[in-house]
Amino acid sequence: MTAPFIEENDQTLARREHLEALRQLVGNVYPNKFERSNVTDNPSGEDTITTIVTSFKRLEPQVPKGQKPSADLLEAANAELNEIHVRIAGRVAAPPRVMGKAAFVHLSDGCAR
Repeated sequence: MTAPFIEENDQTLARREHLEALRQLVGNVYPNKFERSNVTDNPSGEDTITTIVTSFKRLEPQVPKGQKPSADLLEAANAELNEIHVRIAGRVAAPPRVMGKAAFVHLSDGCAR
């Protein structure tokens, strides 16, 4: 099977130039390896959805049932969370729920969702 013929036009030329500029900047434009973070100090060396959720549960403000956390508690938790960068891998397990400008998805890594 041969590759389909792609017509030479201004769009294909612009895309090739853009691809070449990216290659000059980063080298491999289509990397074939993704490295997960290990902010939870998981023994396997990689963060999973389960380890992230259990590790960050401690940052959830503790308030009596039916009450909202104070602004100070929320601000302190957000300040600590904003310093953490996490890289996890998974597949989108369900269609996104779009709410205004935000979209929520279920991410599955094969063990947890």
